[in-house]
Amino acid sequence: MINRRNFLKTLTGTTIALPSILNANENLKKDIKFDEIADVIIVGSGVSAHICAAYLVKNKLDVLMIEKMDRIGGNSVLSQQDFAVLNSDLQIKAGIKDSEELFLNDLNKAGAGYNHLEHSLRIIRNSNEAYEFAKSCGVKYANKLKFLGGHSVARSVETIGGGGACIKALHEFFLANKGRFKNETKSDEIIQDENAKVIGISVRENYRFDRNLANDDRQNLSGVKKNYKARLAVVFATGGFSRDVEFRSIVNPRLRLAKSPSSLGQTAGALKQMLKIGAIATQLALSRFSFGIPTEDLIYGIMLDKNAKRFLNEDGDRQGLSNKILAHMQNLNTTSYPTIILDSTGFANSHDPNRMQSFIIAGKMKKFDTLDELANHFKLNKDELLKSMQIYEDGIKKNKDEFKKDLSKIKNSSMSKAPFYAMTAAPGLSYTPGGVWADTNMRVLHISNYEPIKGLYAIGEATGGVHGQARLTSCSIPDCMTSGIACAKDILKGI
Repeated sequence: MINRRNFLKTLTGTTIALPSILNANENLKKDIKFDEIADVIIVGSGVSAHICAAYLVKNKLDVLMIEKMDRIGGNSVLSQQDFAVLNSDLQIKAGIKDSEELFLNDLNKAGAGYNHLEHSLRIIRNSNEAYEFAKSCGVKYANKLKFLGGHSVARSVETIGGGGACIKALHEFFLANKGRFKNETKSDEIIQDENAKVIGISVRENYRFDRNLANDDRQNLSGVKKNYKARLAVVFATGGFSRDVEFRSIVNPRLRLAKSPSSLGQTAGALKQMLKIGAIATQLALSRFSFGIPTEDLIYGIMLDKNAKRFLNEDGDRQGLSNKILAHMQNLNTTSYPTIILDSTGFANSHDPNRMQSFIIAGKMKKFDTLDELANHFKLNKDELLKSMQIYEDGIKKNKDEFKKDLSKIKNSSMSKAPFYAMTAAPGLSYTPGGVWADTNMRVLHISNYEPIKGLYAIGEATGGVHGQARLTSCSIPDCMTSGIACAKDILKGI
């Protein structure tokens, strides 16, 4: 089928002797016995892993995908998977005038100049190809466009069934085309040959992630050690590290205080494996937050810290508000999150009343007939609570807020009309924009010479520098999918 592959297949189950002069690098091991072999090994099983794998098996390569958790999909299955696409069939049908320049301006505005131009263009120019390829693999999209925040025009398509349905469709396509998959198999180390080319990975099969450990990557020794050989390439599609409190606290101490809604497997172990052989780390201190309540509704209420005092203008986006909250908690040296309070008028002003009601049903937001009940529940000093509310009320009467909130936008909300509604304001670290630096073919570059580390690729959220300060809404999927396809094409080009 493939001459090079047929040649390399003869190495299955054999040993490779490496010159002793290279033993200074512990990754350049000699006399390695391989237990498994594939053309391409993909580490991780989210959307970038699956789209790359689907493209490769469609082109008849032997692909082994491994996942350390007991289920597929990682963070991708938790995602709604809105997908920004330039010149999609839906945009053309709707007669929407979009352009590369317009899309690029939107990405640059969100990224605040921290995003690398070449990767922005990679996303924009290849988004429609990725969208069409995903459809050909069985992923379903709604027959309507979304006009989402931060975009100049309607360009986002909606994945029917969200991330779970997308991963299910891609996984079925992958298996139907002879792809191989192993869960609870954790990559521990990258293996290189005498020329520093990546030729495989050391793994542990039957590994069991232990959520009770302070750091699973360092402390968990479960599983059986094996060596896997990759004839052509190893691809890291391992996502970010938002669940790794120890590591994220090192790269940005403020992130220690954030919660995370991400998959438990979002640790820094895979990132460290790539750094260990010379990959370049970029933008590790950046963060992207989710918030427990639509932040556009916060303008109708107030936010109080553990001392029952206001400390910010509640009118802001989730990124800005989250950073202010965590900074204030740092200043107070506390791990107690602030409390959001709305009176009945403010609650009724929500842009999505049904969603607010769902928070109450779920117990996420509480309803109180009296301020005594509210103060007791959130352990707030009642006198300070009443004082803060009175200062806010006085500001409304004078049309002058102490934190310069634009009171013309609050639609007669105040702090005077029971019942009151309250919930904890806990920023959630949903995505870490940092990772290893890769070129637009998704080859991981070496820190010593900025040249590709042969045989090593990184895709999706395992890479950094793509989105900059803030990722534009619905641009995770085009990044993951275009990077997966770019990687697959480069591997195929090298055959």
